[in-house]
Amino acid sequence: MAGMSVGGLVSGLDTNSIVAQLTALEQAKVTREMKKKDDAQKTLDKFKDLQTRLGNLSAKAASLETPDKFNVFKALSNYEDYAVISGREGATAGSYDLVVNQLASTQKVASNKIDAVNTPVVDAAAMSDVFGANDTIKITLSRSEAAIKADSTKKTVDISISKTDTLKDIVNKINAAEGTGVKASIMTLGDGDNRLVLTAVDTGTKGFSMTQDNTGTSVSLMEYLGVLSVSTGDQVAASSGALLTNNGTVADKDTTFDELNMALNKLKPSDAIGIYLPTENGDGSGNDGWVTFSLYKSGSYRTIDEVLEEINGALETSGSGIRAELNASGEIVLRGDLDGDQNFSQMGGVKIQIGTLKNGVAGDSFSGDASIFSDVKKDMGTLSKRNEFANVISEGKNAIYSIDGMWINSQSNSDDKTISGSVFTLKKVSQPGMEHIKVSLEIDMDGLASKISEFIEEYNSLMKFIDENTKATVKEDTDKTTGKKTTVRETGAFTGDTGVSSLRDNLRQMLTGVIDQITEALGKGYNTKYSSAATIGITTQKDGSMSVDKDKLLKALNSDLEGVRKLFTTGSFSDNPEFKVGYYNKSSTTGVYQIDAATGEVRLNGELLESSVLLNIITLKNGLSFEVPTSGTANVTFVRGIAGQIANFVEKAKSSVDGYFKQSEKTYQTRIDSIQKRIDELQMRVDNYTARITRQFSTLERSMANLQSQTANMMAALNSTSYR
Repeated sequence: MAGMSVGGLVSGLDTNSIVAQLTALEQAKVTREMKKKDDAQKTLDKFKDLQTRLGNLSAKAASLETPDKFNVFKALSNYEDYAVISGREGATAGSYDLVVNQLASTQKVASNKIDAVNTPVVDAAAMSDVFGANDTIKITLSRSEAAIKADSTKKTVDISISKTDTLKDIVNKINAAEGTGVKASIMTLGDGDNRLVLTAVDTGTKGFSMTQDNTGTSVSLMEYLGVLSVSTGDQVAASSGALLTNNGTVADKDTTFDELNMALNKLKPSDAIGIYLPTENGDGSGNDGWVTFSLYKSGSYRTIDEVLEEINGALETSGSGIRAELNASGEIVLRGDLDGDQNFSQMGGVKIQIGTLKNGVAGDSFSGDASIFSDVKKDMGTLSKRNEFANVISEGKNAIYSIDGMWINSQSNSDDKTISGSVFTLKKVSQPGMEHIKVSLEIDMDGLASKISEFIEEYNSLMKFIDENTKATVKEDTDKTTGKKTTVRETGAFTGDTGVSSLRDNLRQMLTGVIDQITEALGKGYNTKYSSAATIGITTQKDGSMSVDKDKLLKALNSDLEGVRKLFTTGSFSDNPEFKVGYYNKSSTTGVYQIDAATGEVRLNGELLESSVLLNIITLKNGLSFEVPTSGTANVTFVRGIAGQIANFVEKAKSSVDGYFKQSEKTYQTRIDSIQKRIDELQMRVDNYTARITRQFSTLERSMANLQSQTANMMAALNSTSYR
């Protein structure tokens, strides 16, 4: 035991050494267990390394898992300072000539003069008008386009304003609110002349809107501050489409309809413009429906101003007090007390279209919301309502540019709506005499081949790691003392681990096997030469690694890109194009599903599956859903390609409660904890053993000392007796 020494002073024995040697024999048992624990910990560390490497492979697989991940493009522009193009999901290769006439700008408005920035913005005298009996009021701001795209269920953001809030407080609250479509700042023009400035986050004419819950108040806060107009025309509704001329300029009131840019939809003299009003049709008749107006009279096309005057006449007849006009971006806008008129209280119904009437002539009215046009040549879109601002610093303007001679009006300088999958980013206005901006998207086959090769490299790295840690080797060694040669078996961290071996075999099968669903779909709505990695030049080498024949891969990509895409991605085939997979998750089962749209029945391998039907969507318990027509049958194949299989396999192993990763890590940790418990128990035994033999030797020394003392006394007594 530490701190105790026997010494063998009486016995002459090296009892300390004897105790140490005896203890060492017992301590060796602890050491062996500690070696086991170290080995188990190293195995656990290796297993965590394995998880990291699997995660890396899964990330590479995910980069090829869905069809859009194969949209690898080279984007080119001869004037990158003026405009560029980029591709995203749904993009296709193409080249375009652009001319940029106007960049989109943001709406910016200001308040009236505010005396101080650190005192309450509402004077005591006006407090009851703005706040009523409330200590706080709520203003509601529209959200930015990006915020709505991230969560379409939330269109607005509420901000609470208290009686004591200063101009600085209001600015901070607006800017701190997540997802607002406006940013606030303070402009100081001079002593006692401070302005609240609100700038739209998004460019274009839609701008931003704000309202206030005016319960018990006579004026809104923003009206009090002079941000919002308090006149009769307190709102404006703008069309989402715009009128542009053949020269790419914004149409004005003197522009005639034959001068409008209608490249693919030429107007005819018999065509008309129609406005649909949801409650009354604007002429006092009290019926909802369309009012139409002629574009051509007395042998010539009319001006926009002439038609607008007729529209305004109809609006005046209805007693609405609302007027139609053209804004600086060529949009038709309605101004007035829109909420106070039953025609416009629900702006979702107001529409403006130009085209060829099915029946009747321009000037007729049509009840109901059914389409009145046999050919809609210009859809101005549903009107969106926003506030009328009192102090406008700058109006938001839309971008105006042409694609191959067709003029486009875009709310943003990044237009992702005109050409599906392509994003045109405008940077500068084209200069006079400048040649057209030429942009193009080309499928980057080399980039795509490199992406696939990187996936294979990650796979090879993982498999090499597994192989190195599962194999056992026999090593010959020579004893330094005896010179005898011996053999030692060295094992890896995963030697004998059937789980890791199974993991390796599964991954190898996923990469090298044939995709059965592809072969089954051949001739049933899908045809390709590529149903395995080997068919596109990815083959197994002697050492078990995978090799990529880049020439063969590039040839496959160039000859059948869709076939290679299907080989890697998660997707579906259908022998009836009206039936398709809508949604799937990690639990969705691959296979050929037989679907009967009329009954909603779905079978897999002849077995009827439990399903639910909502409108035209059939959903299975495994998370797979199908979009179907009202009747008919189809065979729909749900398939996971190479990357889809691996990404899904790793995801299930990682996230499942009883998944391989969690169970294995738990097993390794349990083993370590069990060994540690054994170590603690053995160490306690060793400590007790050491203490026991130390006490025994101490007792021996005391006994021998007593014996020696008694012997000495006896000899002394004998000696004294002999002298007498």
